[in-house]
Amino acid sequence: MSRTDSLGQVARGVHRPAYFITRTKKRAKNSTEVSLNFPKSWVVPLSPLAYEMEARAEAWLRERGVIRDAEGAEKFEKLAVAEYANWPFPTAAAEQAEVLTKFLALWIFYDDVIEEADDGQQERIYEAIAGRPETCPEGNAHLRCWWELGRAYARRMSPDWLERHARRFADWVRSVREESRAAAQFRKSGLYPSAAKHLERRALNIGMMPNIDFIEYQMGRELPESLLCDADMKQLAYLAAEVVAIINDIFGYAKDRSLNWCNLVSCLAQEFQISLEESFRWVADMHNARVRAIGLLEEKLLQKSYDRELLKGWLQGLRHVMYGFARWHAMAPRYSAVHE
Repeated sequence: MSRTDSLGQVARGVHRPAYFITRTKKRAKNSTEVSLNFPKSWVVPLSPLAYEMEARAEAWLRERGVIRDAEGAEKFEKLAVAEYANWPFPTAAAEQAEVLTKFLALWIFYDDVIEEADDGQQERIYEAIAGRPETCPEGNAHLRCWWELGRAYARRMSPDWLERHARRFADWVRSVREESRAAAQFRKSGLYPSAAKHLERRALNIGMMPNIDFIEYQMGRELPESLLCDADMKQLAYLAAEVVAIINDIFGYAKDRSLNWCNLVSCLAQEFQISLEESFRWVADMHNARVRAIGLLEEKLLQKSYDRELLKGWLQGLRHVMYGFARWHAMAPRYSAVHE
């Protein structure tokens, strides 16, 4: 059985995955089921290149010294990198798929590093992500890998795109530090932030904005500045970030609880004095409402005088990113579709 077959244990239907939230094993008959709903037009299969790209990414991380021991190898295995990178970006050609898979795999390893402490390399990594400088900088394995990837996609993308992508990645780095401070405050006080404050923070630190940039990289075409600056386009991107943040909090609930970390389910339960079962329902409803709102924004944007074919292709790419990350969360060993 392939790893992706495991989704059948927690899903009914292809376009409407249903994820089971169970309070205890003893209460299995009374378990609460919540559904994350996606339109049929969002559904896409895993890229046929996925497992080859996963193998290349693992070999690369080993050669560059990011994976150095059994612990690192186990971590890579639990990431389900094939699905993590190649379900959100299923139409990327081989060259782009390899860069994307390496980037996303490295990203999670780096995320864990800066969650613990500032590595002092923010400015140098900004330059590396932007495709600069021309020669490999001195520094640790993460910095050298970021530089290598930045130079790879710089061959395909414009200076404006590179600068935007680096800026968004830098915003993500800052947001991770803010999340760490929020977690420390929660552990000290025992009080979760409001659900609105938590989701606002998560929409930034989930990392969707740099991922959204990669839709253009996958397509080989960049969006015009007028479209990027459109208010509806900005709202669409923010809603997409919230969708993925909500997905992450639903599947990451057990992990967050064990680590004493803030989670939207817990924030809602405390703020509104509701049960965890009811909170899971609220969170799923928040997801589904945002998916519907995205559909309305898509229609508004397509009615404007932009290049319709370019925009339609990009919008489909955005759908794939959200749907692909949902499918990955449903089967990745680091998350859980059943909470007890």
